[in-house]
Amino acid sequence: MKTLLFIMYLCLTAPSANEKVNGEPEPPQGMVYVPAGDFIMGSTYGDPDERPQHIARTGAFFIDKYEVSNSEFAQFDANFNFPQGREEHPVIVIWEQANAYAKWAGKRLPTEKEWEKAARGTDGRIFPWGNTYDETFVVWDLRHPRGSAIAKPESPYGCFDMAGSVWEWTADWYKPYPGNDVPMKEYGERYKVMRGGSNFNNHSFIRTTHRYYVPPHTTARYPVGFRCVKDID
Repeated sequence: MKTLLFIMYLCLTAPSANEKVNGEPEPPQGMVYVPAGDFIMGSTYGDPDERPQHIARTGAFFIDKYEVSNSEFAQFDANFNFPQGREEHPVIVIWEQANAYAKWAGKRLPTEKEWEKAARGTDGRIFPWGNTYDETFVVWDLRHPRGSAIAKPESPYGCFDMAGSVWEWTADWYKPYPGNDVPMKEYGERYKVMRGGSNFNNHSFIRTTHRYYVPPHTTARYPVGFRCVKDID
């Protein structure tokens, strides 16, 4: 009962997408603010690696409103080539490249906790925009630039394309959540976690809790991009 009441409290006190809190720090250009606090992480009905659903906590942080684009990545790597006319499309790179860019930009890759909180807020929603699936809310073609979904749905904190654009790298190794006793041979420090699904996946892959894994030195032919976070001094 105490757990249920606590979850209800989280839902009732969750900020809306446009709500501003007094004293909220001003985000750097192109980023949004995510406050410190608890949120509901994981799922009771998803894949075994999404369990157990639990209350997690993050500190406050800034996170990119959009995924890093081809043109932004090219500022870091002058030898990086991409198709003409796709400057504002999300970049597709291996984890090692994403991590190097983040350090160059004075930022870092988000942890799984930070990514999931930025995507779903504190009310435990299934998708960044809510609990109802709508195919117009995701970009189904990699020819579309960032933020071009028809409805332009945002996460509770104002992030775009956290479902159905490209997969997104996180900082974390693929490991079980505390309390998860379902064995998987992939767990350990061989694979990095990616989140958000992609344009070719069905709706179960673009849930805010879905996890997948790829070695840091390859994309394994998946369209994987990333967004960065920045610590708040």
